[in-house]
Amino acid sequence: MMSPTAAAVAPFNGVNRGVYIADNLDFLRRINTNSVDLVCIDPPFAKNDTFTADKLKPKLEDHERNNELRLLKDWDITNQEAADTAGIAWPDDPRARGGYKDTWAWDKDIHQDWVDGIKATHPAVNMLIEATREIHGDGVAAYLAFMAIRLFEIHRILKPTGSLYLHCDHTASGYLRQLLDGVFGKDNLRNEIIWKYRRWTATATRFQQMHDTILWYAKGGKYVFNKLLQPYADESLIEDTVRGVVDGKLVRLKDDGGNYIRRNAPNKGVTMHDTWLDINFLPPTSKERTGYPTQKPVALAERIIQASTNPGDVVLDCFAGCAYAAVAAEKLGRQWVACDINPRAWTVFKRQFNKGGELPLLTCNDKTTGQQVMGSEPTVTVHGPGELPERTDGGGGVEVKPLRTDNRRQTERKYKRESTLLDREEMLTALLQFSNGKAWCCGYESRNADGDLALGDYELDHIIPRSVGGDDDITNRAPLCPTHNQLKRDLDLDLKELRAEVAFRRQLRPGITLQALPRADRALEYAMRVRAAAYQRKFGVARF
Repeated sequence: MMSPTAAAVAPFNGVNRGVYIADNLDFLRRINTNSVDLVCIDPPFAKNDTFTADKLKPKLEDHERNNELRLLKDWDITNQEAADTAGIAWPDDPRARGGYKDTWAWDKDIHQDWVDGIKATHPAVNMLIEATREIHGDGVAAYLAFMAIRLFEIHRILKPTGSLYLHCDHTASGYLRQLLDGVFGKDNLRNEIIWKYRRWTATATRFQQMHDTILWYAKGGKYVFNKLLQPYADESLIEDTVRGVVDGKLVRLKDDGGNYIRRNAPNKGVTMHDTWLDINFLPPTSKERTGYPTQKPVALAERIIQASTNPGDVVLDCFAGCAYAAVAAEKLGRQWVACDINPRAWTVFKRQFNKGGELPLLTCNDKTTGQQVMGSEPTVTVHGPGELPERTDGGGGVEVKPLRTDNRRQTERKYKRESTLLDREEMLTALLQFSNGKAWCCGYESRNADGDLALGDYELDHIIPRSVGGDDDITNRAPLCPTHNQLKRDLDLDLKELRAEVAFRRQLRPGITLQALPRADRALEYAMRVRAAAYQRKFGVARF
């Protein structure tokens, strides 16, 4: 282990085994400087999609949902508006349905005080964000600004010997690496780890995506690192024999009986490298499975925690919906604290700590106390947005605005990007009106009891995938059913290819044929008219 020198650190001021339901920026700003050993996060990846948690396994039960609402009521949150004001998600919000929104808009998701702070303290990061706006659009730039203001806080709360492990994929890894270079310093990138996994494959229009990236940054030049051994893949490659020079050549030495002389090395293996091949995606039958679509294996977090912390150290996860880092930290005897914006995370935490088997069993106390108590008993506690830690390091006092409220509009930029003219609901409503309420993939239709379209039951996807150059404009969007939206992502298809696949699988709705689905040319003409009308409403001038 690399032995870091002693440095001034502050006591950790969160509750061990505490789960905080809050905007993680509010939460991070309330943690003491230099008090956390490891931050392990699996944040949104700027997928321009919404990930739901309404398909939990097993299905969400009435008593669980009622408990979420009871907790919110204890925190004086009784409706969506109150949740927005508190900076957290409403668990029944049809825009996320217990999950999280991974779509980004500069004029809706970014606060002016964030931008001003970035400009004043990190001008290079501000230049990166502005360049991203011009090259890649407002959505990606908004995502980077959202991440930047949180990464500044993560850097602050880490001990001088601490580390950040950030999980991402090809969608955001290039942007995030540049951003992290600006926050942590490029010389503090310790590894770009490739997590290669196996999963179901299918015909696609590009090489199948089979890996994620984990970016490991240390806060400084001296950091905790426990060397891990990777088992030999082939016994014939074991090099545990003693070597020596004989007649000018390096050879394996033999004893008097002609046998190779073995080293006295009980732990056979090679030092682990930066490509991890032995941790697979969670299979559908895994006991770890929650039903949450972006869940990562506990084994992944265990490896990270083993490498960069020691027993008793503090592990923090501030995008903690699936509880995987907390479970791993508990198994390895570390202190841990978690934060998530959605109350459904508490339901998942309780489930994970009550499953048993290889997962730890812990008591989960969901009676809010309204106070911070640092207990040593193995109990997981939940804390609302008004029960955040109190800083004891002399810092704090920062006025934090909730993420999604009405005071978030930015100054107008010089060049308007038409992708921001219409939000998701406006685009979805217009496109479904064009197709009489039917999804463009198979003819699926969902209506409420009063006959209105149930917008929350549709997905809004890209006709041409963003991965091959498709943009976010309404002219490149299509309403799909959830099943075929997932199929489109899995196979990496455009809309035309998806329809052909749906027809081949005989999954068109009764009475629907391929010819009955919206024609591409007519849909494009309609979408352009909708966009033109939105442009005129917003800017007072016509533009087609």
